[in-house]
Amino acid sequence: MSDMRRYETYAQKIKLFSGLTPEEVSEVLQLGSKLEFRAGDSIFHKGQLGSNLFIVLHGMVNITIDRTVIGKCRPGDAFGEMSVLNHRPHCASADAATDVKLFTLDERQINSIFEKHVAVRLLLNIIHTLSSHLEKANRVNSKNAKLVKELEGDKEEVATE
Repeated sequence: MSDMRRYETYAQKIKLFSGLTPEEVSEVLQLGSKLEFRAGDSIFHKGQLGSNLFIVLHGMVNITIDRTVIGKCRPGDAFGEMSVLNHRPHCASADAATDVKLFTLDERQINSIFEKHVAVRLLLNIIHTLSSHLEKANRVNSKNAKLVKELEGDKEEVATE
């Protein structure tokens, strides 16, 4: 079985491709490319301008804000989409937790898909709005995680006094 055929079969299990016909999945896969990172490698940093959507094919990626893990992406999960859709820097960092293989589409490739359908452009506007809300929630989540760590530290200090 060729790599492309294997990816097409696997892609049917990816949430992002849900509802696409096999022909549409094949079209998307032909536009993108495959990247590999070793455990510990940085995929992108918080504040870096993002132009790629990534889908984990193999391995695990940690999503972090200020070294606090706020999410883990496993095979089939997508990440990096918020920066591509909002044309803003990444609000978090992504690092390979294990050796990973990723499928990626850059902004130009994504736009070539979107330009084919008016309804997609309308949905994209909705996605931009939802993405902004999610970005805000991620910032709050990161602050909450820091507060919990601080409180746990304070609790240990009180116990030792």
